[in-house]
Amino acid sequence: MKNRSILLGCLGAMLCITSMAQTTEDFPKKQKPWSVRMAESEMVRNPESWQVDFQPSLKWDYCHGLELGAMMDVYDRYGDSKFYDYALAYADTMVNEDGTIKKYKLTDYSLDRINSGKMLFRIYEQTKDEKYKKALDLLRTQFDGQPRNEDGGFWHKKVYPNQMWLDGLYMGTPFLAEYAYRNNDPHAYQEVINQIKIVARHTYDPSNGLFRHACDVSKREKWADKTTGQSQHCWGRALGWYAMAIVDNLDFIPLHEPGRDSVLVILNQIAKTLKKYQSPEGLWYQVMDKSGEPGNYLESSCSSMFVYSLFKAVRKGYIPASYFAVARKGYEGILNEFIKVDENGLVSITKACAVAGLGGKNYRMGDYSYYINELIRDNDPKAVGPFILASLEWEGLPKEKRRFAEPRELVVAQDGTGDYSTIAEALESVRAFMDFDVKIYVKKGTYKEKLIVPSWLQNVEIIGEDVQNTIITNADHANMNNMGTFRTYTVKVEGNHITFRNITIENNAPKLGQAVALHTEGDCLRFINCRFLGNQDTVYTGVAGTRLYFEDCYIEGTTDFIFGPSTAWFENCTIHSKANSYVTAASTPENIKYGYIFNNCKLTAEEGVDKVYLGRPWRPYAYTLFMNCELGKHIVKAGWDNWRNPKNEKTARYAEYKNTGEGADISQRVSWARQLSDKDVKMLVKSEFYTFSNTWDLY
Repeated sequence: MKNRSILLGCLGAMLCITSMAQTTEDFPKKQKPWSVRMAESEMVRNPESWQVDFQPSLKWDYCHGLELGAMMDVYDRYGDSKFYDYALAYADTMVNEDGTIKKYKLTDYSLDRINSGKMLFRIYEQTKDEKYKKALDLLRTQFDGQPRNEDGGFWHKKVYPNQMWLDGLYMGTPFLAEYAYRNNDPHAYQEVINQIKIVARHTYDPSNGLFRHACDVSKREKWADKTTGQSQHCWGRALGWYAMAIVDNLDFIPLHEPGRDSVLVILNQIAKTLKKYQSPEGLWYQVMDKSGEPGNYLESSCSSMFVYSLFKAVRKGYIPASYFAVARKGYEGILNEFIKVDENGLVSITKACAVAGLGGKNYRMGDYSYYINELIRDNDPKAVGPFILASLEWEGLPKEKRRFAEPRELVVAQDGTGDYSTIAEALESVRAFMDFDVKIYVKKGTYKEKLIVPSWLQNVEIIGEDVQNTIITNADHANMNNMGTFRTYTVKVEGNHITFRNITIENNAPKLGQAVALHTEGDCLRFINCRFLGNQDTVYTGVAGTRLYFEDCYIEGTTDFIFGPSTAWFENCTIHSKANSYVTAASTPENIKYGYIFNNCKLTAEEGVDKVYLGRPWRPYAYTLFMNCELGKHIVKAGWDNWRNPKNEKTARYAEYKNTGEGADISQRVSWARQLSDKDVKMLVKSEFYTFSNTWDLY
């Protein structure tokens, strides 16, 4: 095969052509679950578990408890001890032999310092090391002296007198509830229930159904409303903490405990509000009562917290099952908008608010401008932990409930080692009209399927493990039950922006009539390193105005085995004739400037085949161009046929340019076929054929 022509040199400069053939070596195995991938990525980013939350030195803090507790849940689900060991290393570093805790001071009475204690329950259960039991008892004593308001509500911290923050409910009460459960302390359940109810009473905003970030019952703080004591806005993550606190507390509060029904009422109110404020992307805003306003943004930590809480609440029966759709839409939104995977496979979650609070030394008024201008960063543990928890909820669902969300990559394998055993099942799982890319990897095998890629799918790439051994096959032909040509396809592609790579598509019907292997109707379709096997009518490009691109493909057939009205470019393909007949039968409409263009292709034939035409016009204005191609000796001297209709000679648009080989002799070509000049080809490069390159990136 000779070098690419001047034409492709120009095209290459325009489109940065690179080889797209995928080798077997980089064909992926089934992806690990998102919870595992995120946990492993965090362990790479933070080799020592105390480094979580971007810490340069040791700190006993709620972020460690959140993320490392989630990693222990991953261990519980999948059994890989490295996740448990990672959390244990932090606990072992921070808890001294006498049960005291480094960087913890009880008399600060900060609820934030309680949350990391939750992981110690399971660690003590596993190790039986008494230092962890002593540390648990130490943290429990903090509640005995925790400052309170007159109605019994805990202060968030000693330095924040009279203030209840929604955050504090998650930091403290789930620990207290679990301690009560494990240590037969039933009186603590009422404490937990009362804290949930008191903070709801102080922060609920009846005007919109949301709960505001905090309340100063003394109404002295500058950020506090002088009538209600409430802060100005509903901060998304604060409500996320509250929702998680409730669903986690309910794990331990006995079914018939007085007041439990009130907690469920609050949870259902939160669920109702989350459905109301969910964005079209399935996510939630940093400042929820200002959703969609200028400067506001969809935020990953609160979105992950809400999804986890909703999934768990539905699973446990705390809220109606109809909220599953809200949670699923949210999880899809997180994957679409926030989850990124780098070239090394490390998973990141983006767009998390680093911190937000009220009052303090650098006084925070809690106005709208404050919340939307706090630092935004990737892989904040307040997003990482809830994402892992939400993913674990998702991964625990039956497959039929997970079919319409995630993933960006699917694996099809007949032996059951993939996500699906048929390509059709994988396509069925892909969400309609998605705006992100999905790759479906197909392992070696012969898939006997009559496959349709429906019109509502887009941005899907189907990648075979090995072009020779990854085969989609069918055997329908036109004379079977009066089927007719256009229903005989093995694969029919109706969707737009679909790519097939390293796949064989075959119609192995006997020579009893037309038998289509590939039938296209979608626009912007690519076929890279594929084989199309058949006899008559192998490839049907079925809709005028649609644009197709074939590169490094093998196409075989007997009669008219590339036919139809579409605009299609064939680059570096092998076109193999199995009988004395016709290669193409274009039906390009008169108003469509280009039909089939073959560039740098090689035309071959089976032994004994010696009389093949480049094409005949299925419709009068058929357009076909062969340029820079190697034409075998089987191509007849005349080159082209008029389909027994001399009138077609006046309308058909057939042309050649700088072809080589024994079949490229133009001395006896039909007079009505053109031989293009260099000028013609340069005009072609600049023509409308390539205007789609601005909106369709071939590579």
